[in-house]
Amino acid sequence: MSQITLTHEPLDLPLASVWRISRGARTHAYNVLLRLHWTDHNGTAWEGLGEAAPYAYYGELRGTVEAALDTFAPLLGDDPFAIDAVLDRLDAKVRHNPGAKAAIDMALHDLVGKVLGQPLWRLWGLDPTRGPETSYSIGIDTPDVMAAKAHEFAQAGWRLLKLKVGTPDDVACVRAVREAAPDVRLVIDANAAWSSAEAVTRLRQLEPFGIEFVEQPCAANDFAGLRFVRDQTGLAVIADESCATEDDIPALANAVDGINIKVMKCGGLRRARRMVEVARAHRLKVMCGCLIESSLSLSAAAHLVPLLDYADLDGNLLLKDDPFRGMTVERGHITIPTAPGLGVSPFPRVTVA
Repeated sequence: MSQITLTHEPLDLPLASVWRISRGARTHAYNVLLRLHWTDHNGTAWEGLGEAAPYAYYGELRGTVEAALDTFAPLLGDDPFAIDAVLDRLDAKVRHNPGAKAAIDMALHDLVGKVLGQPLWRLWGLDPTRGPETSYSIGIDTPDVMAAKAHEFAQAGWRLLKLKVGTPDDVACVRAVREAAPDVRLVIDANAAWSSAEAVTRLRQLEPFGIEFVEQPCAANDFAGLRFVRDQTGLAVIADESCATEDDIPALANAVDGINIKVMKCGGLRRARRMVEVARAHRLKVMCGCLIESSLSLSAAAHLVPLLDYADLDGNLLLKDDPFRGMTVERGHITIPTAPGLGVSPFPRVTVA
């Protein structure tokens, strides 16, 4: 058997329109495409694919991901089935860099599934028909624009919309959305925009519009504030920025109702599954979200769907041009790929050996 080798290249992802949250706006995602190459004892060559979506809020840029991947290359060994051992070596070498680690993690899972000829969900023993629908996220905009998008998706059959909030126009925006889409379920995400006191005031104004839960209403390190918001409003609170890995969950257990896992935030599928288990042990709801990513990494996350209460796996739907195909979403219903590994294939402009 050969050593596992690694190559990577830039993966530029233009968005279909400007994406705004309370922290700012984006028109592109500057991701990294990873390829792991391995030849088995029969001389058959295999390739596993992974994607890193670096995000400055979590301390990563494309350059730091590329540097980390170059550092990790000599640590991969010659056995792609030894996923725990490989990832433990990466953790021992570099403390952070979760996006870079996530790319290697998903590429290893993709490689192993392809060698065995099985989709990842089958290797995990999961039922791909189970799990929640995904929400579709509507970024911060004017009330008219947000309402028009909500109406469009409601007419198309979507039943769950997630609204980005955190501006002085929140009440007008949510009111306009509710009037435009009276029958859809609504959740909101403030991305830590408010103080705990501001959050309580604003959420009491928004509750009449039928909000199911609020995601990260106040600062990531303000656990007491999260608890205050939960106790002073009628809304469930989901922690996102406050919860990067399984190590963060015990301290949050008495402050929130659930956690939002992101594969890019925690460092891969292995740690995402750990987070599910720890959250369940603390009787918390479990959600999986995403950054702006292609269908490559979104398909990796989709294999977690049977384990979830909520899904927000729509980052690929925000793209102008998705270079991969894998998971599909129809009116919010996620279909997990059945092809081996992550079940992802490229469109012709992305060549894969």
